[in-house]
Amino acid sequence: MKEQLKSAFGKAYQIEAADSAELALQIVEECNQAGIHIPVILSDQVMPGIRGDEFLIRIQETNPNTRKIMLTGQASAESVGNALNKANLYRYLSKPWDSNDLLMTVKEAVRSYESDISLSELNKKLEEALLFNRDSGLPNLESLRRRLDLAAEEKEDSLLALIRIESTSLTTRDFGVSLYKDLMKKFLDSMKSILGNYGEIYHVYEDEVAILSKVQEEEFLPHLIAFRILLRSDYFTASGISFRINATIATASGKKELYYKARLALVKASQEPEFDSESGIYSYSEKMDDQDLYKINMDLGKRLNQAIHSGNVVPYFQGIMDNQTGKVEKFECLARIVEDGKVYAPASFLYLAKSTGLLRRISPILFEKALRKFSDSPYSFSINLSETELESPSFPKWAASRMEHYGINPSRVTFEILETASFHGNPERLKVISELKELGAKIAIDDFGVEHSNFSRLLEIQPDFIKIDGKFIQSLERNRTAFILTSAITELAHRIGAKVVAEFVSTPEELKVVRSLGIEYSQGYLIMQPSPDITPVSIKIIE
Repeated sequence: MKEQLKSAFGKAYQIEAADSAELALQIVEECNQAGIHIPVILSDQVMPGIRGDEFLIRIQETNPNTRKIMLTGQASAESVGNALNKANLYRYLSKPWDSNDLLMTVKEAVRSYESDISLSELNKKLEEALLFNRDSGLPNLESLRRRLDLAAEEKEDSLLALIRIESTSLTTRDFGVSLYKDLMKKFLDSMKSILGNYGEIYHVYEDEVAILSKVQEEEFLPHLIAFRILLRSDYFTASGISFRINATIATASGKKELYYKARLALVKASQEPEFDSESGIYSYSEKMDDQDLYKINMDLGKRLNQAIHSGNVVPYFQGIMDNQTGKVEKFECLARIVEDGKVYAPASFLYLAKSTGLLRRISPILFEKALRKFSDSPYSFSINLSETELESPSFPKWAASRMEHYGINPSRVTFEILETASFHGNPERLKVISELKELGAKIAIDDFGVEHSNFSRLLEIQPDFIKIDGKFIQSLERNRTAFILTSAITELAHRIGAKVVAEFVSTPEELKVVRSLGIEYSQGYLIMQPSPDITPVSIKIIE
């Protein structure tokens, strides 16, 4: 067998042989310690000492991704079943084996292993894109949140400082994005040199950074004050021009909700700029909760209730353009609240709708109004499915009855699964999706590339469309990693039979790159802004 495999694979792989399971386990351990991948293991069943199924089960514990093949002429159904169930057996071959069958099986096993490794590496790159700022390379808000969640679980006392640069918009407007990024780099370098030894630095937003302190508050704060004094007295030079960076600094300490608390202190600092002339740093206090955030949420909650009762929750429509024809062929329905001539986007009310449970009332209202709107229109449309609908076993039947009532063929409707929706341990949610597909409706994964994105989700949902998150699309021109990941996601989608929608397409240059990747559809402000009307739109495509 070893000679047959050497003849087939040449020098591409090193092939080891062992005359007992004990020796094989030693070889596997040495490879693991040396970081050597083992794509395939072939094992006899009847061996002295450890049997084949027992050996493969032990291999599964240390090398779960390795493909395991059993060779047997005498194995019982029980031993084969044991290997299948507990060792994730790839295949078993009867003795005497056919040489061609053996080689083909091993080659397929190697190919399957390498494909999984490639997907794992791609997932890792997606994770990196999610967790790090693309310009500075520093960990971003998502990284900070995960770190704070971990600290809260372990009940660690920490101190978080948020630093917001107040002159960002003016600098960008007057000197351009490129110079601002250069200035930001110098600011971050200065921050690292002064504060880097006292905490972890995060690039939260373009104009906001954070530092999570590793030391006690009384030791950290003097250094933070020194950094603020430097900002007030020194200048940073970019492209031969000197700039003084104006920044607001707020802090919060404790074991949990530090980002929320520091953010609230930062808002308060903006409202009361003369809060502390001595240190210039605003610290969170519990009074801020009582006096500000709760009151704001109470007012918003009442307005949300009123909007639902008065029918002010309405769908707005944003076109999704065919990248080949340049014509809008379908629309996404987006929730809006219209009140006293003002239009409120979901960011201002959706979090309250979730926390109060009112989302359960908003989604059916939105779907009903969208069906009514499209009953007199030939266009297809998509609408978001929240976790509320996914948790309702009766939703598919209700949706079917409403589509029938308005005379809309389910094939015109696409339900978009938000990336915030988790399917882990929730088989009922997958059942809801399956029943919607049985009706003839389409399924899309929205904002692919963030939150719960991974490739097992594609297996679970088997979507008709994948909508690539705007963070990737807006970075395509200047970020090679974003380009590679978007290209890989597109190719993967096409291989599983799904079409791709690029979100947040806002410039002709972005559209050009999107089309070059073979992405079928585009959505964003370049095509059209959300509108209360279904407006036919077309863009001239220049080849």
